Amino acid sequence: MKLIKSKTKNAGKKQASPQSDPSRVAILSVRYSEKTFVGCDVILARIADGRTEMLDCESFVGQTAIEDVRSWIEQHLAARTVVMLAGSDVICRTLKLPPASTDQLEMALRLQVENILLGGAARWRTNSALLPTSDPDHDRIGLVVDWPVSNVGPFLPSSFKDQLEVIYAPPIAALVAFVTGAILQGNRESLAVHLERETGAISIAYSDGIHSAFRTLREDGTDETEWRASVIRSTSETLLLADIPEQSIQPALDALKAVLLEQTDGLIAPLAGSFPSFRTLAESSPADDLWWQRNGILIGTAIALGGPLARIASLKEKVAVQHEQFFARMIASAQTPKTAIRICIAALLLIAIAPPALSGSRLMYLQWLLPDAPAYERTLIRSDKENAMYRDYEKNAWPMGKLLGDLASCTPEGIELESIALTQGSPITVQGNAKPQGGGTAAEAILLMERQLRESRVFDRIEKNWDAPNANGVLKFTISATVANPLLVPNYPQTQDFALRTLRDRRYGPAVTESSSAAIPKSGDATSASTKSANSINDEEPPPDVVSVAKDQNSTPIAPSTPADSGRSAETSDAKTSTANPSDSRSLQRRSATAGTAAPDAARRGRGGNADDSSAIPPPLSTQQISAMTQAEAREALGRVSKARGTSGLDPAIEARLRDEFYLLLEQAKKK
Repeated sequence: MKLIKSKTKNAGKKQASPQSDPSRVAILSVRYSEKTFVGCDVILARIADGRTEMLDCESFVGQTAIEDVRSWIEQHLAARTVVMLAGSDVICRTLKLPPASTDQLEMALRLQVENILLGGAARWRTNSALLPTSDPDHDRIGLVVDWPVSNVGPFLPSSFKDQLEVIYAPPIAALVAFVTGAILQGNRESLAVHLERETGAISIAYSDGIHSAFRTLREDGTDETEWRASVIRSTSETLLLADIPEQSIQPALDALKAVLLEQTDGLIAPLAGSFPSFRTLAESSPADDLWWQRNGILIGTAIALGGPLARIASLKEKVAVQHEQFFARMIASAQTPKTAIRICIAALLLIAIAPPALSGSRLMYLQWLLPDAPAYERTLIRSDKENAMYRDYEKNAWPMGKLLGDLASCTPEGIELESIALTQGSPITVQGNAKPQGGGTAAEAILLMERQLRESRVFDRIEKNWDAPNANGVLKFTISATVANPLLVPNYPQTQDFALRTLRDRRYGPAVTESSSAAIPKSGDATSASTKSANSINDEEPPPDVVSVAKDQNSTPIAPSTPADSGRSAETSDAKTSTANPSDSRSLQRRSATAGTAAPDAARRGRGGNADDSSAIPPPLSTQQISAMTQAEAREALGRVSKARGTSGLDPAIEARLRDEFYLLLEQAKKK
């Protein structure tokens, strides 16, 4: 192993290491004399599996000492480089924590550190550690180290920090590692002091297993006598503030005074057996006390890096920034007068030209996106006016037609409304009659209407009342409701929406349009007319019974006949159609009546190729005869009466008789 060795010449060119060893760390201490760099000391240590072993040490002097150290570190494949800070560069704090588990203590320590610093210190320049102890039931000590941004630390060239991974460690970390390690090995008490007379920094660490004291401060080291007094006074104050027993303070101060007579700089371990106990913490360390006084702080830092104190021995100067060299070169180049003048001129031109150029570019872009700005502005103004009108309309007007449609969709079959009171801002009131429908009672129809009103979400707060039913089971009722959402458009089911399927279509089938009535031919055979009439009842699909009648008629060829026979044939065809499908007889008879109206004279005289029987007047029917009819017979008779009513030029008496028979037959056809 090499001991202290001086170098005054360059160590040669840098030899690139193929790969660094993560377990190897180089610890560097920079030395000054009257604020002038004179050299540096460095050791190489291996830290692995909780063990610290010193591999090599070296001392460099001269102007090229920093470059020599960098080459030496790279040659020894050190993965990290630790630079020692002055004791006065850091602020040391101790926190007392109650006995608890390690996780709980770590969390409590972190919270107290954040409370103390309150964001006033850079995170990468601050750290804390929980000190080890041999008695877990005793109070624990937390150590907090803060490296203020105002303290720059030892000067190192940028090339050194750029090519090596550099971290910083305060001397207090090494002293704490020494005294806590000595206590864990069985020493009764341990005191370590590190003096830096050049900077006036004093670092103190004491522990007896129960009490601990750690402190860093700065004093004036110009006068040697005053310096010794400052060291003794600072040590005494530190031990007293930590509540160290008086019987332990005085022997420690006496031992310190004795050592200060011979040594006023470097590492001091005044208590007997301190250096031997420190040497046992690092393998392969030298046994020379003079070497330990000068470089023992480096060994202590290596011990701290291998234990729980590693965090307070791994401070960083600043966060790594990408392209830092590029910006540094820019700043350096801006310091020359010519470059500074050019930068000022460029800045003035940029200030004068950039705003108009940006405004013009923005205007051109907007004109390209919106070529006709006045028309767009007029559209926006019109849209704003319409929106304002619609907003005012929402507040001050109801869509009455829409509300009546909602009311109709919520009114089931069997309900006949007699009056509707609908006023803006007031509850809606409806009155009417409820009749039994199918197998349900009139009261069930009213309850169904109430449920449909509520489910529409247009109406709310529904109140109903009705009288006692009459002999036919009809109820008179009144329903009142508030209009909750007048503009809401409900999605009614098809069975409830009368706009999709009217009440007339539900009862009598789809209505016949004029085009389908006009499509009935005036001449031709009865088979063709009957088939076309049957197929025109519904645009979707003709009733199956009508289709079957048409097929039967088409399957039987009809020979040419006289006009009278043609009339009888047509009457027979209509009779068959109405008999085959009574539910559709009303539509067929209405179309036959429409066709008969087009040529009434020809129908009555029986002229033409295909005479229509729409002019045939059915015989009178009494009330007893109508009451005795079945539903199918009533519908068939209803068709004949309906066709007869469509005949023009009827006698008023006959027309009145047919009208009365029509309504009687209609009521009979509804009965089941």
